Amino acid sequence: MNAFAPIGPAGSQRISGVLAYVQDADTEAALKRVAVHLALPGFDVRRGNIATATADLRQQRSPALLFVDVAGVDRVLDAVQALSEVSEPQLQVVVIGETNDVSLFRGLLRLGVSDYLFKPVTSELLEQLVIRLTGGRLDGSDPRLGKLVAVSGARGGVGASSIAANLAHYLAEKVGRRVALLDLDLISGAQPLLLGAQPNAGLADALEAPGRIDDLFLERATVAITGRLDLMASEVVPERAPMVTAEAMAVLLGRLQRAYHYVIVDVPQVARARASAFLDAAPLHLLVSEATLLAARDTAASQEQASAAGQRQILVLNKAGRPGDLTDGDLATTLKRPPDVAVPFLPLVFGQAVNLGQPAWASDPRAEAGIALLARELSGQGVMPAPVPAWKRWLGLAP
Repeated sequence: MNAFAPIGPAGSQRISGVLAYVQDADTEAALKRVAVHLALPGFDVRRGNIATATADLRQQRSPALLFVDVAGVDRVLDAVQALSEVSEPQLQVVVIGETNDVSLFRGLLRLGVSDYLFKPVTSELLEQLVIRLTGGRLDGSDPRLGKLVAVSGARGGVGASSIAANLAHYLAEKVGRRVALLDLDLISGAQPLLLGAQPNAGLADALEAPGRIDDLFLERATVAITGRLDLMASEVVPERAPMVTAEAMAVLLGRLQRAYHYVIVDVPQVARARASAFLDAAPLHLLVSEATLLAARDTAASQEQASAAGQRQILVLNKAGRPGDLTDGDLATTLKRPPDVAVPFLPLVFGQAVNLGQPAWASDPRAEAGIALLARELSGQGVMPAPVPAWKRWLGLAP
């Protein structure tokens, strides 16, 4: 199969192969000689530059190793940054330029580029580089890892699974990230229903026998929701539900983090006991709550636990503005802090989304605004303040 075929809902290939975009005949010929001599599968040399590569990788899977030509490009570092935004986490990039520029080389290394070559390049140099890189991180050692996020509710019924589904779908479709979503409720998980998917036995099998997990296993265990979002969810009878051990989760998540920008794990209340080891160890915990006294009490307890464990926790207020709930001030006083992000109370929008098996953010701008703020907070950008209208600035009313 072509490792660089465009992906869609049915696509499921893991990244592999070498892809090159070059602009001159000499570099093209040198790379093609390397491809023939090494007989590597999926070694494709194309005409184009880094902009061509960026455009193509918006539509297709990343290779394992990518050569890009930056000859004639004015802002090389900006172009490399743009390329990284459409590439998968473990992609290795070699930049080919025209000059021996030390400052450019250092800037590229800071951006995570594997190497910088200046023309003319020889087939011998290229072959040594390919061997070195494919004998290093391409075999799975020392890769760049995707961000791991645990999502749970302060108590049952606050909508944590809905937030996890919408966030995963938003990151995939709006931000363009590769996302894996895991549903740890192995008996009656909500994610297949929320995303209109059919679960399989893959996740349960992975947790039961982690030694079986490899790239081929993940091909079969994941369900493609979109071209960039994959789901792992199983439905088994209670007697067959495996324990969610820290060892099994470490093997599974290690594989997933090498293939995705984000690995989002939905930990419903019914699964908290089985997944307590993972939940305590997750570096980033997204805690979903609501503005009721019972939820506030349980939220406060969860915050203390996260603080004691040194865990970063993002507090999401779901169903914000629901009639009869605590006011913003009372909630902040009870929790000794305001929530990081608020998702508005939109019962009709979220209810209809569940019935259709589609994410709510894609059908309502108010829901999208809340999920977008959450995505910004998750990425470490923080929530941007609302812009001050010009007339307020003119009248001196802006703070």
